Amino acid sequence: MRKTLLLSLLLLVVLPCRAQEGYTHLNVAGGWMYKDALTANLALEFSKRHYNSCEIFGDAYKSNVDDSKSWLVGAAYKPMITRSKNTFLKLRVGAGIGSNTEHFIGALQAGLELGYVLPGNVVLMLQQKNEGVLRVNHNFRTGLLAGIKIPL
Repeated sequence: MRKTLLLSLLLLVVLPCRAQEGYTHLNVAGGWMYKDALTANLALEFSKRHYNSCEIFGDAYKSNVDDSKSWLVGAAYKPMITRSKNTFLKLRVGAGIGSNTEHFIGALQAGLELGYVLPGNVVLMLQQKNEGVLRVNHNFRTGLLAGIKIPL
């Protein structure tokens, strides 16, 4: 009886555990892009195996030089480059489609993401972002964003 009870308790504790996957985060970030522009990012991130992740994002961009605005939605894949106890560094590669005030645009994105994990799986992040955008005045954009990832 005692062995059966211990085995049942052990199975109840061990079976629901999944290492390295299963976290979903809501990412909110904002920052400055080169040539005096501001950008904001809202994303839903899904963790995968070996600390890699995928995200669905929405970007807003506003240039203070020529008052242009653009909006993008897309997807990105973020493989892990390196990690330590509370920090990680990921490569971020993605693509998006959207619109500016005149017509349809498309963009390819690449960059790095540095994160620091706080208790409760809340993550503070710093993101370096490079974008190649089609059909806009500033075809190449680069910038730095700071944000937070909130677990859902």
